[in-house]
Amino acid sequence: MKNLTPQTIKMLVLKFAGTFGSSMLSFAIGLYILHRTGSALSMGVTMITGPIVSLILTPFVGYVVDTMNHRRIMITAQVTTSIALVLFGFGFRLWPAQYYPEMIALIIALQVTDNFLSTTLTASLVQLFAPNELQRVNSLNQSIASLAMFLAPLMGAMLYTLVSIDTFAFIEVLFELTALVAIFLLKFQPFAAQTPAEAAEAQESVWQNFKTGFAYLKNQQLIFILTVSSAFLNFLFAAVNVGLPYLLIQTMKMTNNQYGFVDSGFAIGMFGGGILLSMLKMRSHPIKFSFFNIILLAILFTFTGLPAVLRWTGLLSTGYFWIQNIVNGVLIVLINTPINTFMQQVIPHHLQGRVFSLDGTISQMLAPLGTLMFGVLFDHLAAPLLFGVTGIVLIIFTLIVTGLIKHHRLYDKPENQLPAVAASAN
Repeated sequence: MKNLTPQTIKMLVLKFAGTFGSSMLSFAIGLYILHRTGSALSMGVTMITGPIVSLILTPFVGYVVDTMNHRRIMITAQVTTSIALVLFGFGFRLWPAQYYPEMIALIIALQVTDNFLSTTLTASLVQLFAPNELQRVNSLNQSIASLAMFLAPLMGAMLYTLVSIDTFAFIEVLFELTALVAIFLLKFQPFAAQTPAEAAEAQESVWQNFKTGFAYLKNQQLIFILTVSSAFLNFLFAAVNVGLPYLLIQTMKMTNNQYGFVDSGFAIGMFGGGILLSMLKMRSHPIKFSFFNIILLAILFTFTGLPAVLRWTGLLSTGYFWIQNIVNGVLIVLINTPINTFMQQVIPHHLQGRVFSLDGTISQMLAPLGTLMFGVLFDHLAAPLLFGVTGIVLIIFTLIVTGLIKHHRLYDKPENQLPAVAASAN
């Protein structure tokens, strides 16, 4: 990676430290609960706690991010996270028998701070980087996060055999403090002076402030379509999250080592996709680029069950699914990153906290429903058929959405035009 500015390096350190530490701790907590309780329900409760907390927090996160100083929010979130980890570590040592409620409390605390931190960071990128740097920074952020998520289970599995869960928490504090130092070193460019309308919004109640953000999202047709499309894509992608392990282990009878190798392909693809996108110059509207890659992802979906139909085994099927996971990872980056960059550039800065918080919540709302539905379907229907139908549904949905966008000429509307590229101030 050539020509990385000091500002970009600080951002990547922040992203890697935060993602690697939290992913490693999440891996350890999940493993610990599964070993101690042997209960899928107990594990399931920890998995749904985060989304429920996110849903409850949505109005408050947007209000805080849009009305308060971004650097202070991020510093407060990091300090609070570190305190929560230290309290958990000592609490676990004093009352080890109460490990389950202690872990649920920690998960809630970390979800709260992560919501504030991640939304603030996304809304702050226009303060931290010039418009012509945003795509590259978002792409590199995706790559570094993918690398961290790839390495975290490997390191977590090794450490799990060597240290106790409370020690994991103390190790995580070191990563959070590293991220905190990076936040202190970032250079935030001040926003322009508030307009009277923006100043009035800052005085609104939390609920009124939330309604203003929701009204903006509803009235901006292209951004609203993107949010709904993201939710539907997450719903359908549950077919991969649920169906691919089922297909590989139950139908294809892969070994644990083969499955682990195949699973690593996704992180490798996302890492490579981020590097690739950081070097690309966008020649068309970024949303057109994203929807083109959704079509490619949908086509790939339809061929997921091919090895099962052709009865491939061993090395051939393992290699096929590994390559497919790599391509899946690349395409996910090529879909999500241009959309995120576009939204950062066109949404007014005083609304970004609310809009990104809403977008994230709406986008994830259908994922649990998709997981439940596809879990039932894969128990009763052939996996190749389900993957084929899912791919066809996604192709039809994408063609309908792109047709609507073209019919209403949404790309040509002034609010959907990218701002003129400015020279970097950092």
